[in-house]
Amino acid sequence: MNKMILAVVIAVAYLSGGSAIAEPTYGAYGVHPMMSWGGWFMGPVMMLVFIAFLVGAIIFVARFLGWHPASGGGHSGDRSLSILRERFARGEIDQAEFDARRKALE
Repeated sequence: MNKMILAVVIAVAYLSGGSAIAEPTYGAYGVHPMMSWGGWFMGPVMMLVFIAFLVGAIIFVARFLGWHPASGGGHSGDRSLSILRERFARGEIDQAEFDARRKALE
């Protein structure tokens, strides 16, 4: 009789893919899967990681499509003129050279 019960248990376990034996029960005081591998702590951390990944992907796609944030205090096309103004402010070039290069840029 014991061999018959064992054979039925093995058959049920085989036909159910092992889930009849391997699946734990989550009772009132049992271990719940949410409490394994980090539990309440890992949820917010993974959400922050996901949001950071999403923002990075959006910025990457925007840059790939040609968007570039404005540099300095003006338009991105004024970069050469702003460099020229910085060089004049540092004293690397004089007034005459600044005026000549500014006219060439405009």
